[in-house]
Amino acid sequence: MNLTLENFQKVNDKLICIDSDGTVIDAMNAKHNHCHGKAFIEEWALNDHVEAVQKIWNEINLYEKSRGVNRFLALEEMLKRIEGKYLHTDDNEYAELQSWIRKGDISNNSLQAVIEINPCPLLKKALDWSLSINKKIAALTPEDKPPFPGVRDALDYALGKVDIAVVSSSNMSAILEEWKEHDLLSYASVITSQEIGTKEDCIAAMLQKGYAPDHVMMIGDAYPDVEAALANGVWYYPICTRKEGEGWKEFREKYLDAFLSGNYHTFSTKLMENFQHNFIKQRT
Repeated sequence: MNLTLENFQKVNDKLICIDSDGTVIDAMNAKHNHCHGKAFIEEWALNDHVEAVQKIWNEINLYEKSRGVNRFLALEEMLKRIEGKYLHTDDNEYAELQSWIRKGDISNNSLQAVIEINPCPLLKKALDWSLSINKKIAALTPEDKPPFPGVRDALDYALGKVDIAVVSSSNMSAILEEWKEHDLLSYASVITSQEIGTKEDCIAAMLQKGYAPDHVMMIGDAYPDVEAALANGVWYYPICTRKEGEGWKEFREKYLDAFLSGNYHTFSTKLMENFQHNFIKQRT
């Protein structure tokens, strides 16, 4: 099965682009509760405050508008929120972390290169934490990351009516593994990942296959998905956190047909309002 963007050809008149992690696969909850947050608690020796610290981590990464943010941006925000409450971070070291983040290449490799020049203790801790996250994520099983309720029914209904693209910022091997393990690969016409390009760029490339923008929809759970849709002038359908099963059921029963009939515009504003209100307000 060749699911590459290069070989993808338009078959149906309309296209559904679907994020994977947190939209189709219930992986974000597992990753942040058992990997990101747990690794943070371990690295910063916060075992006496597990519940409180995990709660703050989940607010930043699952329940606020920052959902889906880069892990190092989340770390920057986390250290700020718990400063003076659960730990103290040296101001100069925190400034070094911010300086590296603002340069734009926020990756383990970039951080390692900076540490070789500037062995700042906080930068070292950040890298150790990030590497620990990767190990914990690799240890998750398919059972830890099931599809959300209603996903399969919705994809069954969509199959043959629209072309289906996976548009994800996860790595390709993880997407293929998760979709294969849960017998979802047969629904996809094409899969794009972080190795292929940004979500915005991948949707733009699919538009070049011959779709009109108003014949394309992006389904996602976080603001990066919204931004990718808006940048390309395509529709957006939200899967709201903690209401994922309900979102997929309503997509199957109501909103896919509205999209197919050209009437989705009558619902899109209200759905976006619901999506925005579903997030808790970010603290100032």
